[in-house]
Amino acid sequence: MLKKILKDSLPTIVSLTLSGMYSVVDGLFIGRATGDTGLAAINIAWPVTAVITAIGIGIGAGGSVLISHFRGQGKWEESRQTGNNTVTLLAVAGVAITVMFLACYQEILRILGAQHTVYEEAEKYSAIIVKGSILQVLGTGMLPILRNVNMSVAAMISMVTGLLVNVCVNYYLMFEQELGIRGAAYGTVIAQGIVVCISLFFLCRKQKVKPYLEGKLSCRTIQTGITAFGMSIAPSITLIFTNWQCLSHGGEEAVACYAVISYITFPVQYMLSGIGDGTQPLMSYYHGAGKTAEVRQIQKTAYFLAGIIGGGATLVTVFLASYIGVWFGLSGEALRYFGNGMRISAMAFLLLGFVKFNTAYLNATMQTKKAVFLTYIESFLVAPVLLYLFPVFGGINGVWFAFPATAACMLLIYKITLQIEKQRKDKR
Repeated sequence: MLKKILKDSLPTIVSLTLSGMYSVVDGLFIGRATGDTGLAAINIAWPVTAVITAIGIGIGAGGSVLISHFRGQGKWEESRQTGNNTVTLLAVAGVAITVMFLACYQEILRILGAQHTVYEEAEKYSAIIVKGSILQVLGTGMLPILRNVNMSVAAMISMVTGLLVNVCVNYYLMFEQELGIRGAAYGTVIAQGIVVCISLFFLCRKQKVKPYLEGKLSCRTIQTGITAFGMSIAPSITLIFTNWQCLSHGGEEAVACYAVISYITFPVQYMLSGIGDGTQPLMSYYHGAGKTAEVRQIQKTAYFLAGIIGGGATLVTVFLASYIGVWFGLSGEALRYFGNGMRISAMAFLLLGFVKFNTAYLNATMQTKKAVFLTYIESFLVAPVLLYLFPVFGGINGVWFAFPATAACMLLIYKITLQIEKQRKDKR
């Protein structure tokens, strides 16, 4: 079982880590090309990109859970139809989100706190990202489908190729053509277009892909994927509240510092999410087949991997904290903030793997309501409350401490939820 879990999980962990690396690549190039202003701009504009990709992840993950669930029940035709429905739904959602954001993204940037030169740079970046929304929705949404039809290596190949294209295009447009922050946006959109082409190629080799959209199946896909959407968007909701607190307690320099912290924490969160996403196809399959013992074995192995990867990420980040800020082009006050902020934030990696897997486990075993509860209570209650309270006593360091404290609270809430469920079962 361990060999099978590693075979399915490692490509997924690599794929999701590389997905998070898109922001790192953008940050490295933007920091070098535009300095603290560019870093602050892309950090404030990031929620726009995050919503676009989260829609793709949510629909793709919702469809992929159903694909594996039907496969576990031996319903191969339903599984194939779900795959086609999911791809079509992704395309429709991509068009819809493009139209919506084109009408309001500038006002959203102002609400998020962009002003003066920071707003000008954020607007340049977001205009291109929004126009390429359909490619980003399809690119992020098709990867879970590949993983759930036993093509996790193909998903990894798509992500690796997309990342390499992103690096090359970013360098050429930002430094050779001197397009600045717009070059980073073009690089992201072009790279996602490459991911879409490669993913469609592999998927068409596996099964016949054709347009198919059925209302009831689409609703079930969205319902199942709402947890994955929430897990994807949660860091960005936290980012919005953190940006506001950084502006209040440290100004634009603190926002630039937090931008670099985000470039490190986001890929690590994606990597830790890969444990849950990588084991999800197996858990959904065995749950659909009624094999509870196998699901429990996967759960134990995933916890072990979460501890190892989380601990390793913490150690590496703490060790390199003194160098990371310089690599990203931070200077002055922003660089001074960074050391403590990065080390404190890295403590969350010890717990995040367990938090992410718990939600993925609930979703994979069709406990959707619990998964949705945990996901959205983190984004809209626990994180905002802690981000409000901690800086009152700790200033800017309180902002950084809110991140690991949120992870600890979510583990506690998960345990309480399980205990309440157990007591209900005992009473029945």
